[in-house]
Amino acid sequence: MATRGRLSTAARGYIGAISVATILACVLLWQAKDVAISLGSFLLIFSLGMLAHAYPIQGFRHQAYQVTLPLIVLAAALFSTAELVAFIVLIHIAEQARLHRRLHIQWFNTCNFLFSAAIAGASYRGVVWLLPEGALGEVAAVSAAGCTFILLNRVLLAGVLWLARGLSPVASGLFRQELLAADLVIAWMAGPMLVLTLVAGPWMILVTAGPLVLARPALAALLAKYEAPVAGAAERAA
Repeated sequence: MATRGRLSTAARGYIGAISVATILACVLLWQAKDVAISLGSFLLIFSLGMLAHAYPIQGFRHQAYQVTLPLIVLAAALFSTAELVAFIVLIHIAEQARLHRRLHIQWFNTCNFLFSAAIAGASYRGVVWLLPEGALGEVAAVSAAGCTFILLNRVLLAGVLWLARGLSPVASGLFRQELLAADLVIAWMAGPMLVLTLVAGPWMILVTAGPLVLARPALAALLAKYEAPVAGAAERAA
């Protein structure tokens, strides 16, 4: 999320409301760790998440896209609330160390990701509770968490772009079918990543995260294909 100049009163109020909602979500949905994972898995999720988030793909109008999604969904499913907060904060610190975004931008991004991840974690636990134990239930629960995160994250981002930059949800491109499909494909990786990690150990995170290396240039090419005509139209209108 990026803005030009000073934020409007509406944009500041919106960011404040999202900040309060994030704190309330973490308090009301507070969850102790109920899935035992190894220290190796914990550290790998943290390390890969920070690395992936620190190298976003820049889109038009200063929007950024990351391939961190499967790791965030894993964190929402496996971490306690305290660990999830630390994870979301650290991946954004890693991004800030490289890109030096304006602080209000990074603050909103952190709250957006944390709120969406907290609700996604609750979605995961709800589906796990409803379905029989086993790999199929875990995959379904993680898929539900991924869809929840994608929807909430984009809705919250669309709101701030509208208030801070005057971009309607349609003009922002956040809900374009191709970009949503790309996010869903990337989020789908979290299912096998979770099951194989729980069964075979932490190194399966590295194996199952391999497709992210290919997903990044594919997403960059998709964005370039979409952004080029938009940028051209903007230049002609200027």
